[in-house]
Amino acid sequence: MRFRVLGQLEVTVDGQAVPLGSPKQRTLLAALLVDHGRLVTVDRLVDALWEDRPPATCRAQIHAHVSALRRLLAAGGQPDLVDTVADGYVLRIPPGGSLDLDSFDEHAAQARRLAGQGRHTDAIVVLRAALALWRGPALDGLTARFARQVSAGLDRRRLHAAELLAAAHLATGREAEIVPELTALCAAYPLHEGLRAQLMTALHATGRTAEALAAFREGHRLAATELGIEPGERLRTVHKAILRGLPTAPRKVPPAAQPDPPAEPPAPAGDTPVPRFQLPGDVAAFVGRADEREAALARLATAGSRPVTLLVTGPAGVGKTAFATHLAHRSRPSYPDGQLYVSLRHADATPVSVRDALGTLLRGLGVASSVLPADEPARLDLYRTLLADRRVLVLLDDAVSAAQLRPLLPPVAGSALLVTSRSAVAGLTAYRVVLAPFTGPEALELLAATVGRERVAAERAAAERIVRRCGHLPLAVQIAGARLAAGPHRRLADLADALRDQRRRLDELAVSDVAVRATLASTDQGLSAPARRAYHLLSTAMPGDDTASWAVAALLDVTPRRAELVVDELVDVHLLIPVAGPAGPRYRLHALVRLYGREQARRHREELSAATARLHGGYLDLAQRAVARTGGTFFAPVLRDDPVWTVPEPVVRRVLADPVAWFETERQALVAVTGRLAGEGLPRPAAALATSIAAFFESGNHFDEWRATHDRVLAAARRAGDRTATMAMLRDLGELHTIQDRYRRAHACYQEALTSARELGDRGYEAAALAGLGHLDRLLARYDTAVAHLARARRISRRDGNRAGVAYAEYGLGLVLMERRQWRRADRRFRECLTQSRAAKWLGGEARAARCLGQARRHQGRYAAAVPYFERARRIGVRLGDRLAESYAEQWLGDLSIRLGEPERGAAMLRRCLSVYQARGQRFGEAATLHSLAAAARALGEPGQASGYLHQALRIWERIDAPYWLAETRQALAALTDEPDPDPAG
Repeated sequence: MRFRVLGQLEVTVDGQAVPLGSPKQRTLLAALLVDHGRLVTVDRLVDALWEDRPPATCRAQIHAHVSALRRLLAAGGQPDLVDTVADGYVLRIPPGGSLDLDSFDEHAAQARRLAGQGRHTDAIVVLRAALALWRGPALDGLTARFARQVSAGLDRRRLHAAELLAAAHLATGREAEIVPELTALCAAYPLHEGLRAQLMTALHATGRTAEALAAFREGHRLAATELGIEPGERLRTVHKAILRGLPTAPRKVPPAAQPDPPAEPPAPAGDTPVPRFQLPGDVAAFVGRADEREAALARLATAGSRPVTLLVTGPAGVGKTAFATHLAHRSRPSYPDGQLYVSLRHADATPVSVRDALGTLLRGLGVASSVLPADEPARLDLYRTLLADRRVLVLLDDAVSAAQLRPLLPPVAGSALLVTSRSAVAGLTAYRVVLAPFTGPEALELLAATVGRERVAAERAAAERIVRRCGHLPLAVQIAGARLAAGPHRRLADLADALRDQRRRLDELAVSDVAVRATLASTDQGLSAPARRAYHLLSTAMPGDDTASWAVAALLDVTPRRAELVVDELVDVHLLIPVAGPAGPRYRLHALVRLYGREQARRHREELSAATARLHGGYLDLAQRAVARTGGTFFAPVLRDDPVWTVPEPVVRRVLADPVAWFETERQALVAVTGRLAGEGLPRPAAALATSIAAFFESGNHFDEWRATHDRVLAAARRAGDRTATMAMLRDLGELHTIQDRYRRAHACYQEALTSARELGDRGYEAAALAGLGHLDRLLARYDTAVAHLARARRISRRDGNRAGVAYAEYGLGLVLMERRQWRRADRRFRECLTQSRAAKWLGGEARAARCLGQARRHQGRYAAAVPYFERARRIGVRLGDRLAESYAEQWLGDLSIRLGEPERGAAMLRRCLSVYQARGQRFGEAATLHSLAAAARALGEPGQASGYLHQALRIWERIDAPYWLAETRQALAALTDEPDPDPAG
């Protein structure tokens, strides 16, 4: 049985080929053959067959492939050639069998011995026989990395034999015979000085001196242009001999004591590879990113045990190239055979082809341009062969895609690929470093490194404004620093002021041929048309700091799925930055990225208005749906308006799974959209949006935003003469003024809203205005008027089927009865409020009813029975995110703790409530809590402290005009010394 690897893998028996099965079985056989007689571990076989991506069942598959191989060999009459040994296998060549590689090595060794003995003619015969065993490249047809590496090593041994053959011809005066072969070898390996010296010697010896000198000149040119060095000593020595007309002695035949081929490949980079350094300059002062740098350097240091690919990504201007270049400089000692650099984009931002990138890399590895293979596969084979035995770091800057990078990955351990890219390069297996803009201190450090620490220290506040207006983007900070460094007389404050104007900011962030605008333009131009439109429209129309993918669907008027694909593209190139949201990811734009996008949005003027209207319609649609899911507003109807664009139902279900969380996430955007609609003279949709979010403002205690939105919409509605929108805003503002203890303003708003509702025939708003007046009258102790208003509101709400309106009126009527100390009648009203609130799915009303049912039991001295009601009310407040509702309940729990003999615990709870009321300007709650704190102080034996609390409460009651509580607090002050604390209602 004969085995052949010097060409295509073959096994023959009596001249007949043995079928070798699948490619993996052929690769397995090759791996066992080249190490025949020695143990080949399963791990080595796994690497040979699957390289870096072995399947989970790889070891079992190896055993199966070995079994199949055994069957194939048994069919050829040799069933026992593969032995299982320890954790691997050994293939043994059978007696009488042969391997062509063994025959070649034996012939080459014999030829060296013969040449060493001066028997050059015999050596020629043996070497010719050795070289005749080659039928083509070793393991031809096998594409596995292992096979390519073995083939490259065997090719070097073949070339060494050819060099020995030429030396033997020169030693025997048979120069003319070897000239054609040497000419072909020099064409294939132009930088191999040994072969070129032999060719020059043969040409000169046969009278072709001019051609010999031409061969030297070509070698000199290649050494200078490709390697940047002069020819080696051996070539210069032959050249001098030719110039002097002296015979050139043949190269001494390598001694028999040298059994192994040269360690370094003689082609195509010459006998001694010259390390190439092509890196851009390192940054003068590396700032920040200490953790990322150390982790990346540690990964690059592992290339000796495995191939390393490290990908650096991040938004435009974040410093990817500077970071990667710094890593490459720091890692130079680990890669002594060279550090290569290739930019993978042309100046016009189009991608460099793999073929052209390979050409640049091969020239960096010493391959002359004149002998570069023309086609990509040949270049790729040569690139991988040259890297196989070297430790080279390749820096590829500004990569476009995984398809551009995969062919350039290091084939074996020893070398590393360091890549920068604006995109995430999906599909590339690599260690990833994602860079973000600097932190504030890091950006200041970079500015100081550029401008000088003294100038930054002297104008610290201005420096902070500069880096903040640069968005902490390294490129922008560097440009700002360069401008200041070029003008040492210029104050930092002047540049900070210039950067304040967003319309001029990108103009200011340019110096020489470096500009933030140009960097962003490069990324922008690489986008697909839909992604560019989305980026530009979002930059202008996005109302908040971040948004969800449905906004892109609205702007482009496409399906949610298509919008998500566009968003993915923008995220991939780091124009959109994903952030976590309660209902899925949200996306924001860096400040400078958004400024550039706004500039580009001018090209979309015709569609911008319609796109923005769709976006605003989406917000209105979601707000109306959100408030409906929470049971609507308790104090007034939601003014309805049909949105221009509606959000698809599947998106609604996901986004509004938690309406309160959605509102808190979109609050900034909702306020902005309300203001935009009002400013554009659209009071009806503005009012519809404002009334939809008013309940969320109330439960979240966002009173400043509540007032700002409603004041602006009210003004727009009055200008437009829209009485319905005006009425809605007045009713909501009346509620806000009541909550914030501005009772006179509240009364004016309610009264005007009531008049408009009656004139417009709007029964829902009539009931809402009456209920508001009733609650206000109750606070002012005008109980008869309060009952009249609330009863009228209840009747209208019942006729209209408005359960929330009924619940709100019952709540007010119950409070009047409780303040009149009619506990049982009040209890019935609160129970009805609870029933109606639950039917309306109005959690806010349920919390109010529970709290008041607790108060009714507290007033009757049933303290333990009151606790569960207050606890229920507090839990609802927490669920709604309503800190005031939570505090109202906790306030009464604190009061109960005092009455149950735990004044310290009660005082602690009351102090928490007090801080909430004071932070939100809720003076009524503040005064009521001070009243209860006085009871705690008295129980703790601190009458002076109790008196102080009561006097503070008294001043607040007088300021907001609350007669009932004024009387209660004065009574408590009078009874402080010798009477128990009165039991005020409320």
